[in-house]
Amino acid sequence: MSSTLPEISGSRSPEGRSLKKNSNSKFLPTSQARFGYLGHLCLHNSKDDPAEALRNITALDAPSFLPNVMTLQRASTPWQYNTPCRTLEAACADDSNQGEVETRSLSPSRGGGSQMLKSTSKKAITSQAPMPANYVRRIRRKAQMSRTANDYRQQIADLKMLADSASRSGNVYQALQAYHKMGVVFDNQAMYPEAIQKYKQFLALCITSKNTQGEALAYNCLGIDCFKMGQYDEAIQYHNKHLELADGTGRLIAHTNLGIVFQAMGLSEHAAIHHQHAIEYANRMGSKDAQCFTVGNLGIASAAQGDLQTSRICLQYHLSSAQRQKAAAADNKFAQHTLKEVSKSAYHRLGQVNATDGRFDEAADQFAKAMEVAKAGADQKDEEVSVAMLGIARGMLNFDEHCAALVKKAAEASLDGDEEGFRP
Repeated sequence: MSSTLPEISGSRSPEGRSLKKNSNSKFLPTSQARFGYLGHLCLHNSKDDPAEALRNITALDAPSFLPNVMTLQRASTPWQYNTPCRTLEAACADDSNQGEVETRSLSPSRGGGSQMLKSTSKKAITSQAPMPANYVRRIRRKAQMSRTANDYRQQIADLKMLADSASRSGNVYQALQAYHKMGVVFDNQAMYPEAIQKYKQFLALCITSKNTQGEALAYNCLGIDCFKMGQYDEAIQYHNKHLELADGTGRLIAHTNLGIVFQAMGLSEHAAIHHQHAIEYANRMGSKDAQCFTVGNLGIASAAQGDLQTSRICLQYHLSSAQRQKAAAADNKFAQHTLKEVSKSAYHRLGQVNATDGRFDEAADQFAKAMEVAKAGADQKDEEVSVAMLGIARGMLNFDEHCAALVKKAAEASLDGDEEGFRP
């Protein structure tokens, strides 16, 4: 370890021995103090200019996915941005599952687009998330939580002052970080028009400084917020631009978001194509979480197209994958809660697909399981919905036989009446 450490003049080791100056090093000690030793090594091994390497450095922490279907995916923010913690995205409402309650405390977004969890509920769920196992992600999460202020107005005022001072001093990189942080703060408050304005300023600085990674991140943020505002055409344009600049993981995210937007527009065929591409990238990554929600999204798009067999197969895979992750999560309460919600939604969707296909016995079984999961989680609203659908499925199970019996009984009564009328 000591052979790889940069030698800095004027400093001493714990034993009191002087460290010789490394004349070949272009990096100042402040870079190590500012970004940590892992970030310093990334810059130290780069052959390019340090500033350019810092702008284009790949994020050390890969994005972590939740297995929920119909959920917009965020691109990974570079670790050195040190942005505030984002609240978790909730599932979007889709027309193919009317009557289903995706999550508790649903409310319409400000733009009339998708339905999202209330900000208070999202913050409460986000705070329950455990610390990541990855070292860099865990340290970053602690730093994000420590910098969170109680009042978002104070955060915005501080960041605006930082952005103005950085712009005046010509520090473009610090200014674009400040604008991105302001966008995140507005996102957490569900103030999407204000967030879009800050993300556009962030995008302009990224284009000016030729920051490709930041430009892709800006397109992702703008596409998601435009979707929440109901501006579907603009959302598609931004997600397509993100797709052009992204790497493999970014393309998985872009295809998933494009599929959700097209699904909201009622273009199920286009949505299915993008979800198929997302499955391909999820398989390349080998991410079980990504495979879980990408296949589930394809199942929803297939059901909207009328391809019930494909939808059933995809949703069954989605359900079994979520159950395997639930068994592997063990005592992780956040993961257990999340995967219970996923299982409940999957059971309900499978019940709807089977009921549409005329398989009322299987539909009744799926609705009964959804009811049990909702009851175990003390979710009264979802339990009521599942009970109602269970009653309908059981009623439709013998409906044809019941109708035939009524017709037969009416015909027999009519014959008996005719015979009595013709008696002498």
